[in-house]
Amino acid sequence: MTAHAFQQEQTGELVVKLEGDKVEDLFTEAARALAELVGKPTNDPPGPWMHETVESVDQSALLVAWLNELIARTEVDHLLCTEVEIDELTETQIRARIRGTPIAEKATTVVSATIHHMKADLDPRGGVSATIVLEVQH
Repeated sequence: MTAHAFQQEQTGELVVKLEGDKVEDLFTEAARALAELVGKPTNDPPGPWMHETVESVDQSALLVAWLNELIARTEVDHLLCTEVEIDELTETQIRARIRGTPIAEKATTVVSATIHHMKADLDPRGGVSATIVLEVQH
């Protein structure tokens, strides 16, 4: 089961908690959580698939880098990227396809995901989870 939840920390910071059955679930759920936080989509159908490749030093840092790539896509393309198809996920790289729907109403500007206070349990025997701090502007 995949899920996400938000917790307000201090002004300008929001904690997102992600859960899933396997590591891939954290990456897809991160996209859904970000889209929910940013705003509401239009009724338009999703746009074309876009290819993304993100690299980092380990899987925890990769999840943060992935979120930052999605944040950049959201700001540049004005899309809520809720559909994710992972082609390959290693300890240090994700290759995926994403697509999204235009933003109808923006709720929150997410500035970045930070490694600051990041926690991850990536051992899939009992499910996986991650907690990531986002810098936000309301």
